[in-house]
Amino acid sequence: MRGRSTATRLLLLGAACLIVVVLTHVAEALQVFAFMGWGQPDSAGHYVDLASAIVGCTLLVAGLVVAVLDHRNNGR
Repeated sequence: MRGRSTATRLLLLGAACLIVVVLTHVAEALQVFAFMGWGQPDSAGHYVDLASAIVGCTLLVAGLVVAVLDHRNNGR
């Protein structure tokens, strides 16, 4: 295999987004960037956390689907 497949790239991007979710929670707990109001319902941290979670889960599912379809196509 010469390069990374599309499935691998999608899985890596999805994992990176979920790491952003974890780091956002850590930043909120430690009150890093307190001037931005992180930890409040309508703060920037809330939306970064929400968007990263949605995109991360979507990319992980897409990566798994692409991997399964690629495996099926290569098996025939």
